[in-house]
Amino acid sequence: MRWPWSPRRSGHRLLLRPVGTQHAFVLTDGAPDEGQARLLRWGLLPEPRPVAAGEAIALLDPDDYQILKVDTPPVPQEELKAAARWQIKEMVDADVAELTLDVMHVGGDVERAQRQLFVVAARNSAIKALTDGAAAVHEQIGIVDVWETALRNLLAAQARADDLAGRACAAVHIDTHHCLLVVCAGDELFYTRRLERDNQLLARARGDQAEAPAAELPLGFEYQPGGTFDGGAMQDSPLVVELQRSIDVWERSWPDLPLTRLYVVMADHGAEVAALIQRELGQRTVALDPLAGFAPGAPAPEGNATQALAACIPLLGAALRTETRKL
Repeated sequence: MRWPWSPRRSGHRLLLRPVGTQHAFVLTDGAPDEGQARLLRWGLLPEPRPVAAGEAIALLDPDDYQILKVDTPPVPQEELKAAARWQIKEMVDADVAELTLDVMHVGGDVERAQRQLFVVAARNSAIKALTDGAAAVHEQIGIVDVWETALRNLLAAQARADDLAGRACAAVHIDTHHCLLVVCAGDELFYTRRLERDNQLLARARGDQAEAPAAELPLGFEYQPGGTFDGGAMQDSPLVVELQRSIDVWERSWPDLPLTRLYVVMADHGAEVAALIQRELGQRTVALDPLAGFAPGAPAPEGNATQALAACIPLLGAALRTETRKL
């Protein structure tokens, strides 16, 4: 029973992350438990100001945490975090006493012969700075999330829409500071890796790259009439090379789950980059619309449209969160 004078708790969900001196935010009508969530407001707040919502989730910057993979220790579920803390103590660049941990099984909770854990290790100081900074927008941050699970949510929603929910699909999120790859199947995260950005990738995809100077012929090369030597063809994109290596690792590790599709997640020019990656990898690659997982009729963003979308892509993924674990 709710007394008439008691405040009504909002059913809206607010997602936040700092972007320089601004706050990127996404406000939805709640968790997408049934069907699609509805996007109410989103964009960039030039100055922090309160946004009413019942639940608030803040997103850590990837520089403020590590995500590690370890063998699942033979302990009860409630003791996994404590056991994982000892397992990662030599793998992190900080004292484990200064870290907050969360764990999740690789590939979900399905029993396997050899199970592994993803361990998210975030600095306590970073979590405090994040929640303190977000306090001007929402008085209480209930959940702290990370980019890998946010990208998993976007990928899972798109895979379901494309009737690929039971197949292995990958997504690579590329922005001005980060390049993140995940592989999922059945809505579960199986693989993740952070890649080095390729600053020339977009120029190559759009055909804007200046022609490279003629390279010296490799030692031992002998010209044969009727043939040509293309020095530029030897210069592969470092990002595409790393994507190929990741796919090779995936196929060796999960031979029963061949990769069906790779999605490119970008604020702009995603289709051109996807076409380039497909051409160089030979892997079916398409652009993913980060707004596609929400009900139709999304409002325009607040602030510059391209900048707002770039800042809000991980928040849009976090807005599709359905799990209840908290970091």
